[in-house]
Order: sequence, then C-alpha cells, then structure tokens
Amino acid sequence: MKRLHPLILAGLLLSSPAWADQHSVVVATLNWPPYVSEDLPKGGATAEVVRQAFASADTEIDIRTLPWKRAISMARDTDEVVAYFPGYHCRHVEGFVPSDPIGDGPLGFVEHVDAPIAWERVDDLGEQKLRIGTVLGYANTDEFDEKAGTGWIRTIPAADDVTNLRKLSLQRIDAAVIDKLVLAYLLATEPSLEGLEPVLRFNPRPLEYKTLYLCFNDDEAGRALRDNFNAGLAQLDVSAVVESYFADEF
Repeated sequence: MKRLHPLILAGLLLSSPAWADQHSVVVATLNWPPYVSEDLPKGGATAEVVRQAFASADTEIDIRTLPWKRAISMARDTDEVVAYFPGYHCRHVEGFVPSDPIGDGPLGFVEHVDAPIAWERVDDLGEQKLRIGTVLGYANTDEFDEKAGTGWIRTIPAADDVTNLRKLSLQRIDAAVIDKLVLAYLLATEPSLEGLEPVLRFNPRPLEYKTLYLCFNDDEAGRALRDNFNAGLAQLDVSAVVESYFADEF
C-alpha cells in the first residue's frame, strides 16, 4: 500500500483534535503478557511491533495500558485515544476498522493432566457438557462464542486467565480458553501459579491460530491513520521483530 503524502495526511488529521499532530498519537492496550504489558521490556512483543510500524510511518506513540473494555471505550468515545490493540478482530463494538496483521498466536484450551478433554468439533464441547472457563470481554472464535451465547457450550466467565488456571487446578472447571503463549508465560512467571506447570497443559488441538490487529476508528481520519500505519507496517518483517524481541528480552 502506498504511503500517504504528509501534506495530504495532515489535512485529514487536522479534522479531529486527537490527530491534530500527525507525529504523535495515543493508542490503548491491556496487560496481556507476553504480547503487551507495561511490566515487560518495551511493553511486550506486540507493542514493539506497533511502535516500530508507527516509527516507520514517522509517528511516535504513547501506549496507555487499561482494562480491556476501558481501552475499547476510550478509543470509541474520546478524542484522546485513536486506536486500541491487540484485537483478534475489530468487531468488539461497532465503529472500528482493522489494520493489517500485527502478529498471531495459537488459541485453544488448557486442561488438567488428570482429566484431559477430547474433542474434534466445537459441538463436542457442548455434547460432553464440559465446563469451559472464559475471560469476560475477550473474543474467542466466532463459532465458539456463538454456541456459548446460545448456552449449547457451558461457559463460566472469570475476570482473568489466572483465575481460570487456579480454578482448573482445583478441577472446578474442565478446561479454559487461553492463548498458548500466555499460558506458558503465566505458568513461568505468576507466583500464585507456582507448582502448577506439571498439572496444567495446552490441549494438542487448537481452536484457531488467531491473527492480531490494531483497531482504528472507522471515520475519515481514522482510516487515513490506519493507512499510514499499514504503510509503516509493510516495511517490517513482523515475525522477525517478534522473534528478535523474545531472543533479546527473555
């Protein structure tokens, strides 16, 4: 995609207070290590991708870490925040458009080694009446969320992944939806989960390999900023940035 001429971009951005200065923008995210976290070097692997892509488009960013629903509402309802990330899609609420992919990760189930789950189709989860832990506000897969919404799949929401892992270790649920890299990170670093690494494991069948996006407001200025970000992103090898991050920081 061709990069917008700076003068054209400036004319578009000046129509909104949040983008009056095209060289500095604010984006919102959540604490979701190892992808993004204010406690990680450079803010996490995905934050580094976003930062480098904006830098390639001659734009500095200020990353604000918020609870997930708050991050989305700040991007939607205020002039201060121009986008949020990382989303598996940008349909959490209406009014956003996705960037080009900023990364990906395997989404699936964590299970207890003493009571592994066996499934081939998402419908199997409902037929077996499994109790599946989810995280409030998180999108999973379209099929899973649709069947959970009808009650066919019995989901038990929790505030965060750590809560689900504790409940699973006590077998209060049968499995929980989680990203594989998040599971590995939490088991290695979260003090309250110490000793659970031999007990909990990622089910060998993933739900989906999820693509991550930066979500911009679906208006003229937002789409212009999205296009400029995509032009910067196109200059990066996203996989190489992520691999380099983990090699250098962990």
